[in-house]
Amino acid sequence: MIYPGRFSVTSPFGMRVRNGKRENHKGIDVVGLDDKHVCAVRGGVVGASQIITDKSNRTWEWGNYVRIDGDDGMYYYYCHLAARLVSVGQRVNRGDHIGIEGNTGSVSPMPESESDKTSGRHCHFEVRNLSGWSVDPAPFLDIPNAVGQYGVIWREKVQERFGFSDSTMAFLDTHPFPADLYRKLGMSE
Repeated sequence: MIYPGRFSVTSPFGMRVRNGKRENHKGIDVVGLDDKHVCAVRGGVVGASQIITDKSNRTWEWGNYVRIDGDDGMYYYYCHLAARLVSVGQRVNRGDHIGIEGNTGSVSPMPESESDKTSGRHCHFEVRNLSGWSVDPAPFLDIPNAVGQYGVIWREKVQERFGFSDSTMAFLDTHPFPADLYRKLGMSE
């Protein structure tokens, strides 16, 4: 899970055409539909939480980004964030909020057919192995590497699991962060 709720994949991993140029997209671009908080896909330690503005360093294209050095030995990059919510050296667990989706760095508008098309706000999510090679991030999100809408609709899962009435659900909807509340309830054992 990269968002607390549903999300769209707007550009999968692999070859694509961007600004009229064919390129290898080393990550997957996702847009939060229910919530714009970006969550850690795996637990680990924050290895980077920064923005690089020097255009001679190609990393500037990521804008605000967070790198989680995963407990599994992989490196997880969350890029183009509007805000970073974690600091270098901080321990994070799967599902923790680490940033807010944004459009910092080198971001082109989303295609006309996609969600959030006018702003270009999204999260570029990239996974690298110990050798630094980018790998298909879709399996880490438990989704296919394809444009589409994904994610658990936690509200429905929680109502079904706990047997809450519609009036109880309406009360829970008043929580300041209902998507996060439903995710936590849905993941609880």
